[in-house]
Amino acid sequence: MFEDVKEIVDPEREKTDYHFFYNHDERIKNAPQIVKDYYAGKMKPLRGFQALYKNKANLYILLALVFFVGVAWIYTGFNRSRNYAKINGIDCELSAFCYEDEIYSSCKFSLNPKSKRTDDAQIQIKYQAINADNQVAWESDNDFATFSGKEFFLRTKLMDYDIIRMDAVVSVDGEEKELSTPVKR
Repeated sequence: MFEDVKEIVDPEREKTDYHFFYNHDERIKNAPQIVKDYYAGKMKPLRGFQALYKNKANLYILLALVFFVGVAWIYTGFNRSRNYAKINGIDCELSAFCYEDEIYSSCKFSLNPKSKRTDDAQIQIKYQAINADNQVAWESDNDFATFSGKEFFLRTKLMDYDIIRMDAVVSVDGEEKELSTPVKR
């Protein structure tokens, strides 16, 4: 099958025979300088953390990585999740979980430590249950409460109709914000 295939030979060495040197010095005599330095022990490979900053390309990658991790860390530190809001000096935090066939949702109200508020506040909350199709599957009536400065909860319970998220519209003395949280299973 391969009898008629002509072997490819280097045109410069076609007339001379290839030769392999068993002697180490003869083998590396025609090698590039970097190979000679490596075999002579002059090149020490970078190990450990030095490999990340001694090489210019690796230093750029390290700086980019530090930058993006820093930006992500700062973003998560300053941007709280959608289940928290500060309304008129009162901290509101929405949570929801599923137990057996029912979903329990609660909104925790507490006085913000930086707030100088001393008077009572009128709180109004309306819960909405969102199903897998992003449709409102259930909606509560408006619940009213008076906040007197101590921590308290407003809770609701409903049957599980493939609810994936709970939303709440919270109003404190007329200022309104929307909170949202996934249902923990």
